[in-house]
Amino acid sequence: MGFDMKVVYHNRSRLAPDLEARANEAVYLSKEDVLRQADHVVLVLPYSAATHHTIAAAELALMKPSAILVNIARGGIVDDAALIAALREQRIAGAGLDVFEAEPAFNPEFLGLSNVVLTPHIASASTPTRRAMTHCAAGNLIAALAGQLPPNCLNPQVHSKG
Repeated sequence: MGFDMKVVYHNRSRLAPDLEARANEAVYLSKEDVLRQADHVVLVLPYSAATHHTIAAAELALMKPSAILVNIARGGIVDDAALIAALREQRIAGAGLDVFEAEPAFNPEFLGLSNVVLTPHIASASTPTRRAMTHCAAGNLIAALAGQLPPNCLNPQVHSKG
């Protein structure tokens, strides 16, 4: 994993040591330290009120001028206006965006930038990924119909209220 690169990450909680080892000896850091150190910052997190503009002007200012930001998560996690300014002023090297703050629309200012790649929310459009999503959804549905907590439940406190 990691193409023999040093892997640093931030998450709400640290991974188990065996998972870090399997991920090319991944190193858990604060969000700020990940932004300061990483050459490529890939965002993979859910969107919520708590994650809105997780990456805004202050976070972009922490990134290296040679860094690339990739958002394959959800629009709204990145402040598009702040990102456009950082790209335009070359405060970061580039960005790859599969999602946008105001989907399905996107800020047309991105089109005038040569240091951004835009895709139409297709990062998960592979046969294996869609198959896994289907199995995941089916497993959750089967568990729910059986009165069990779905394996991928994001709000288990609701289930316990029955």
